[in-house]
Amino acid sequence: MLQAPTDSDPRTNVDFAVNGKRFSLERADVERALSSVEPEEVRQYGVEVAGRVYPVKQALAAATGLARTEFQSMTARQQLGRLGLHLVTVEPAATATASTPTERAENSPPVSSPPVSADPHGWPWEGHVQGLFASHLVRSGWVLDEIADTATKAHGVDVLAHTDGRRLGAEVKGWPSRNYADPRRNAETKPTQPTLQAGHWFSQAIMKALMLLDSHPGRESLAVLPDFPRYRDLAHRTTTGLHRAGVHVVFVREDGSVASDTWQA
Repeated sequence: MLQAPTDSDPRTNVDFAVNGKRFSLERADVERALSSVEPEEVRQYGVEVAGRVYPVKQALAAATGLARTEFQSMTARQQLGRLGLHLVTVEPAATATASTPTERAENSPPVSSPPVSADPHGWPWEGHVQGLFASHLVRSGWVLDEIADTATKAHGVDVLAHTDGRRLGAEVKGWPSRNYADPRRNAETKPTQPTLQAGHWFSQAIMKALMLLDSHPGRESLAVLPDFPRYRDLAHRTTTGLHRAGVHVVFVREDGSVASDTWQA
């Protein structure tokens, strides 16, 4: 098990929003909500509260009243970590060598950077790209205000964040898969080639980034995409228009690094 706080400056309370719902949460709220709740099995991400380790989504859901389908584990880790609660990550290989999540956490070295969102869809699924970009922002000193749950196709801006004197909004897209996400059609191959579909997704990302300039005035507007040659080519061919509109294209790589010709964190 690895352990990693998501914020180097723990706070007594945090204010955040999930899918348009705003919350102000104190550490005592989490402890109180879980005081009579038995921890469920921690399959990957956990948080230690009053000496017991809970799945992070169980903890945040209990403290806020949110349904677990309304947010990703990355959101729970970010907000619970900001409260200074001890976060742990269970690694499958560690299961046989330690009896409890707490024991595994105590025997593992600290990790200095926020954990990357691990999603079953994997790279370069939209939710995974979103998680990598959000982690990059946190490492660069940004505070995440709101993250839309891409797994449930939640409405709203994919990422809203701020730092000293700056605010941003980001529309995130992944890379089209060859197969359908619906398990009933997973064995089928899509008739549309990924490179063609990527062109449509690029257009959607830019359109939403343009709309963000009006819906969230004063924020830097970003279109965040996985670093693929097709997306690079489309960004290059729209350089002048994007510059005049004030929209920045940001590329995320599988290792979590970020690149852009016009924007930096």
